[in-house]
Amino acid sequence: MARVFILGAGASRFAGYPLSLELWKFVRDFPVIEVMAKRRADSVIQAMEQVLRVIPPRVFDQPNLEELFTFLDLAAMGAEPLGLKTVNWTELRPKVMGMISEAFLNHEYEFQTQLRKDKTSTAAAVLGNWTSFLREGDTIITFNWDILHESALWKAEKWHYADGYGFQCGDAPSEVHSKIKILKLHGSVNWAQRNEYDCEPSIEHKTTFFAGSFDNHDIYMKAAGQWNEGRNLIIPSYLKDIAGNRLLLQLWNQASEALASASDVIVVGYQLYPADAPARQLFGTSLLRNKQLSTIVLVTTNKGFDHWDEFCLNIGKTRKLVPKKFEEWTLSV
Repeated sequence: MARVFILGAGASRFAGYPLSLELWKFVRDFPVIEVMAKRRADSVIQAMEQVLRVIPPRVFDQPNLEELFTFLDLAAMGAEPLGLKTVNWTELRPKVMGMISEAFLNHEYEFQTQLRKDKTSTAAAVLGNWTSFLREGDTIITFNWDILHESALWKAEKWHYADGYGFQCGDAPSEVHSKIKILKLHGSVNWAQRNEYDCEPSIEHKTTFFAGSFDNHDIYMKAAGQWNEGRNLIIPSYLKDIAGNRLLLQLWNQASEALASASDVIVVGYQLYPADAPARQLFGTSLLRNKQLSTIVLVTTNKGFDHWDEFCLNIGKTRKLVPKKFEEWTLSV
């Protein structure tokens, strides 16, 4: 029996990563220099401006990408809602994945640079407490793309990329195993898949983010010629197709088994929206199988987490609310 932590965007917010309504501004405004990246960004921004003229955000410069991308998914299927079929979403989607990956990787590089400069910062204390709190056998289930948590656990020598993502890394030492699993159900900005059937993606930029490791250049940048650079992320939409990516399907299955056998389930910064059917089915069916677990712990200051109340009632679990942000809770455990 082991603990399972479910992390949403709120668990990375303290490190400067965006919440859902901040995502577009974060990605759009990230400076790019490389020629291909600039072309990609220009085409995405131009298309998004067209979409936002049709569906303006409720709050200035804070569009709900989950709603917008759902409309674009429908348009790509031929439903043509709101005249959005003029946007070539099939071509645009991988470009969005590439933009997200580049912005998140660059942000993590800048964040880690700041940590090295100021080892007494609040962020350093948060990560230090968090990695000390986690123990061998724990599983992190996350819907975040960033590599914040595995980078911190690598530094604490509690996680290894060899098998810590739930799959074998091709250029890792064969004798190494990770103490903690991090199952990234929407993909990760440092995974490069050859295609949607590739279940052993290259883990790129290890030398940069996992100090002391190295990148095998025989498999490095295996999908560099693509607009998404092999990053097959599940991007915001109410029409998520997990089965479209064999690797992610396997990771969702592992997450299900972890939840079904967990001694504790702690949810941090993750809103279980009613429209997120895949996640609700995963949690519902898995936790129903877990007869030993009676209570789900919710760490949040967001009143919108009342979605969990009805959900817990439906699956026969009680919920314990810890009204703190991730960083506040981490510094108190």
